[in-house]
Amino acid sequence: MIPFAQVPLETQRSWMRFLDLPPAWVLVMVIVPAAIGIATLAYWREPLSRRLRAFLIGLRSLSFLALLLVLFRPVQVQSRENVEAPEVLVLVDDSASMVRKDAYASDRALRTQVRDLVGKDPSTTTRTELIQKALEGSFLGALEQRGYQTRLYRFAENLAPLSDLQSLTARGSATHLGSAVGSALASQRGKHVTDIVVLSDGRNTGGIDPVQAALSARATGTQIHTVLVGDPNPEVNLTLELLDAPPSVLQGDEISIQLRVTAQGVTSGSSEVWLEELGPPGSNLEPRKVDRAPVELEEGSARVVLVAPSSALVPDATARRFRVQLQALPKESLLDDNELEVLVPITSARLRVLYVEGFPRYEYRFLRELLRSGDERIQAQIYLMSATPDFPQDASPGLPSLDHIPTDRKELLENYDVIILGDLDPYRISADPARGEEFVASLKEFVQKGGGLCVIAGEYENPRSVAGTEFADLLPVRLDTTGSLSPDQDTKVFHHPLLSTPDAPHEIVRLHPDLEVNRALWESEGGLPGFLWFFPTLGAKPGSQVLLSHPDIRVGPARENAPLLVAGYYPEGRTLFLAIESTWRWRKRFQDRYHHRFWHNALRWLALGRLRSQDRKHQIESMEPSYNLDEAVVVEARVLDDDFAPSELPQVPVQWQTPGRPIETLEMQPIEGNPGHYRLRRNVERVGTYQVWMESNGTRLASTEFEVRMPSRETRDPSPDPENLRAIANLTQGAAITLADLPKLVDQFPGGEERRLPVASELTDTWDRLSTLLLALGLFSLEWILRKRYELI
Repeated sequence: MIPFAQVPLETQRSWMRFLDLPPAWVLVMVIVPAAIGIATLAYWREPLSRRLRAFLIGLRSLSFLALLLVLFRPVQVQSRENVEAPEVLVLVDDSASMVRKDAYASDRALRTQVRDLVGKDPSTTTRTELIQKALEGSFLGALEQRGYQTRLYRFAENLAPLSDLQSLTARGSATHLGSAVGSALASQRGKHVTDIVVLSDGRNTGGIDPVQAALSARATGTQIHTVLVGDPNPEVNLTLELLDAPPSVLQGDEISIQLRVTAQGVTSGSSEVWLEELGPPGSNLEPRKVDRAPVELEEGSARVVLVAPSSALVPDATARRFRVQLQALPKESLLDDNELEVLVPITSARLRVLYVEGFPRYEYRFLRELLRSGDERIQAQIYLMSATPDFPQDASPGLPSLDHIPTDRKELLENYDVIILGDLDPYRISADPARGEEFVASLKEFVQKGGGLCVIAGEYENPRSVAGTEFADLLPVRLDTTGSLSPDQDTKVFHHPLLSTPDAPHEIVRLHPDLEVNRALWESEGGLPGFLWFFPTLGAKPGSQVLLSHPDIRVGPARENAPLLVAGYYPEGRTLFLAIESTWRWRKRFQDRYHHRFWHNALRWLALGRLRSQDRKHQIESMEPSYNLDEAVVVEARVLDDDFAPSELPQVPVQWQTPGRPIETLEMQPIEGNPGHYRLRRNVERVGTYQVWMESNGTRLASTEFEVRMPSRETRDPSPDPENLRAIANLTQGAAITLADLPKLVDQFPGGEERRLPVASELTDTWDRLSTLLLALGLFSLEWILRKRYELI
């Protein structure tokens, strides 16, 4: 392999040249016959023997030709020229599909050849490692022995020089095969490139069409040889992929895990997926099977939902570990993608709720029963504004009853995770207007610092009375300030809400693990009882998510279905707006089952930001639940001091756990212009589930996790595409081979393909030399002597 700046070798050559030499056909067909003819006529009638006549004719012909050669101006050419060795560009696929391991199960002979070439079992070796072993062998050395200079490149989405084979990472998010060939030719334009060797699985996922790139190479006279890396035979394979798992749960919650099973090379059949709960790492606990589901196989993918029960394998664990296994097919050889692990953190802290209601409507009565039912995961204090002074306000066991609505910012931040407001005007919670203003200001800070706010609309005060106020800024919907928004509502007919994303419902409205059943619960007559009234708004604010909408009534300039349940953020806290007041009706058919599940889901989601922190002052979160291997991971944290003011620490240490690696301590840097917020950006090199947490004296204060996976374009179909590589090679008259035949590719390089470029030349006349004169005199003298001898003159 040569460096990327090479000076051509300069050589000198010397040869004879005739400056005025006529075309070859004139010389052969006119001048030489004329010279011989004239010489023949001179001796044709002379009385000589045949041998002597022929000798004299030849002698005179040579004399004529010698004279003609002098007239053709013979010169000596001294030339200096650059000799450029032929170059071979070697392009190595560095996309994520090259991390795949091929078993070559259907072709044992090919598997043996690959193993003999690289010295390793291909079923345990990635495609990238196979390329490294193959190129480290004799191939590159053989090319150099034949006079070829090689340049190595890596490519995925872009082309880049490759200085060391060990620097291949197989992390590219796409394979732009045609673009790589085009970029390689463009980078060496003007150089003596005779061949390109491409080592790839052949699967092109974007960029220039490889056929067009091959046509461009053919136009320059460059041959492309393709080397297929991977099993060329169609394989049967099932792939298991995690779609969704809760980022954290409360102790005692059921855990729903959504998966996708992708079948390749399968047109029919069935398999099965198991969900096992595992003990803590290093423990001797036997895995416990908690759920299973059949999968009908066909070419494509199928969605599967598995549910773990509320009872954990280890009662007081801080996280629950699960292993999902997909039953392999009889002919399936690649099993590394039939299994995955899922880690779900458990929040042991109790969810603390403040519920303030205006009057004892039905929604209040049944939500109050849920909050004070004795659920150990929830601690609630409830305040009914219309109650008399001697009315005992409700609270969870062990908590005191409220005698007033707390309005102090620190009191709200220290004591609550979620605040629910019913049909009331938050500015008039007290006869003292100043307390109402303080309550709204404290609510705003509470939400800004990670608290959750839920507003249940009513027919009298909320949110009608807050339209156009500072409190309305907290809501995820736009309110009508003119009072003119009053769509016709038939309050005598029950309506069933529409799920906004039934194929991927938000966790709040996911009441059943089966998506079809879940949709039927919300939208069908046989599901949850419908609603009669709702509070109309102008629509959801930008960045908010509509979870449920009205089936008939449309609002806003876009005439979208009127929102009934909207979730939003402000900016670190979470807000939820419920436009109906009839969730209590859901108990009619299903008792408390779905009513409780809905409110548990809503409360958990609202409190999630604060529940991830053990002390409510530390919060850390990955910006994305999952990343592709080629993306940078971004984790942000919010740290408050003892007075809930933004921290002024210069850095914040965090613990970083890479799958299968020791724990590292890293420093998060402050975010400029955002006091108390810190950020960590890092590139990762392994797939799997990562954990990041803050701790104090060995106690975790806040944690987050995220998944790193292969880029989807590369994992969607990682099987080789030999036909694509063969087409490229055929268009340029190159060779298309498998990796096992790489040593034979040397036969395509005969050597001797150097290119010579003149630098300077010097011409020296040779006809005026003494030797030329002596030659001419010798020829003429010899003929004269012979003519004298035979008395011809």
